[in-house]
Amino acid sequence: MKSNVNKIILLCLVLFTLMIIIGYFLWAILIPIQDFDLIDSKEQLRTRKELVLNYTLGENLLHIGFISSLILLILNQVMAIKNKFVKQLLYLKIGYNFRFFKFFFQSS
Repeated sequence: MKSNVNKIILLCLVLFTLMIIIGYFLWAILIPIQDFDLIDSKEQLRTRKELVLNYTLGENLLHIGFISSLILLILNQVMAIKNKFVKQLLYLKIGYNFRFFKFFFQSS
């Protein structure tokens, strides 16, 4: 079961990384622009939207990729902490029972 979860997590991370890469290439300007510093921010945004392949799709893929990978990594850490906690509780429960039975059989 754990190996299947790890395979799914790895597959999702690869998918989200591809989303981020594709989103960046759709969002970024791939041609050099001279004197880009002289343009004000509104004109710069308008120029960027005109020259890129697909500005809104690229921006959305970037955001979805980053947020999804962040959520996936957080869930992975939560699952690891939960599994560690459950193993500790199980060890304590089995350990106490084993000590009790060992003491019980030695005293008779």
